[in-house]
Amino acid sequence: MHEPDWTHKRILLIRTDRLGDVILSTPVAVFLKKRFPSCRITFLVSQNNLPVVRACPAIDHAFAVENFLKPNGKLDLRRFVHALREKNFDVVLHLHPRFDLALAAYLARIPVRAGTGYRFYSMLFNARQNEHRKTAQFHEAEYNLRLLQPLGFKDAAVEFSLEFDEAAQQQARALLQEQHVSLSRPLVVVHPGSGGSSRDWPPGAFAQLADRLMQERGVEVVVTGSVQDGPVLEAFYAHSQMKPPSLAGRLSLETLGALLQLADVFVGNSTGPLHLAVAVGTEVVSFYPPIRACRPERWGPYGRRQDVLMSRVEECYHCRKRYERYCDCMVAIPVQAAFDKVSEKLSYTLNKDKNRSEFTKGTL
Repeated sequence: MHEPDWTHKRILLIRTDRLGDVILSTPVAVFLKKRFPSCRITFLVSQNNLPVVRACPAIDHAFAVENFLKPNGKLDLRRFVHALREKNFDVVLHLHPRFDLALAAYLARIPVRAGTGYRFYSMLFNARQNEHRKTAQFHEAEYNLRLLQPLGFKDAAVEFSLEFDEAAQQQARALLQEQHVSLSRPLVVVHPGSGGSSRDWPPGAFAQLADRLMQERGVEVVVTGSVQDGPVLEAFYAHSQMKPPSLAGRLSLETLGALLQLADVFVGNSTGPLHLAVAVGTEVVSFYPPIRACRPERWGPYGRRQDVLMSRVEECYHCRKRYERYCDCMVAIPVQAAFDKVSEKLSYTLNKDKNRSEFTKGTL
């Protein structure tokens, strides 16, 4: 199949799940906008993830699926179909298909409807990619781009582009200043939670790592997390001697993105903020369990497999049989290995030009 000409086409991308999933979908927009600068790209996401797609210059417009939900939480199909018809889309890419949204696009008569080929409702798509993502043969960002293959695009490559505005950067600097954090020293952001998306490295191990980085490397450490990470953060500070400042629950998504742009290294589990750090170009160190559903081959920091720490267990059967957030396979990852990896990253960032503005140096 020849590559189509989507110049001036109105393209809808749909991904309504979690933050990391949405970030790993933005390269589709970047590729299409580079190939067809005059196309118009709209992204449908959940309300919480609007800021991250609005930070992608390749995306012209974004709206939230919550705007079309009934009081019972189900999609108002009639109203959503009407909205799709009004916008007159030429193409829709279901990056993480949902039956209700696929049905709406079909009823709206969007001419090109792309999705995966092994769902009971795949007949609603007229361009189907026949592969199972659960095999983890490719990274999730690559799987998203591979959805373009049935349409004739064979050379799509992963590229991230997120830009958080000056207001978000000012807010991030102000919060750091409030916590007496100086950007004249290297900044490490530690994110010990994961929102339950994977198995986690224990909070006590994160605390030991943060203590050693502050004591032995003299760096600034800031802890981030959501309100839901309360128990994880309590455990972190119960094991911490140095008590690094916490911005948990105080950051909007825009401000978190700006903070990660300022950071030298991000340390965390398999979670959305990890992918956000990668997307803004920050060095990362991450922890993953040895189970197929969560393996870094699919869900790791894209293009940075060397930045992932795992136990030497080939496949953790305890993780497979039951959910244990701090399984033995994660406890087995030594703090020393993490300290060495972060130190390596810090040496790298100190040897390259960070190009921090004089404003940043003068105010913190």
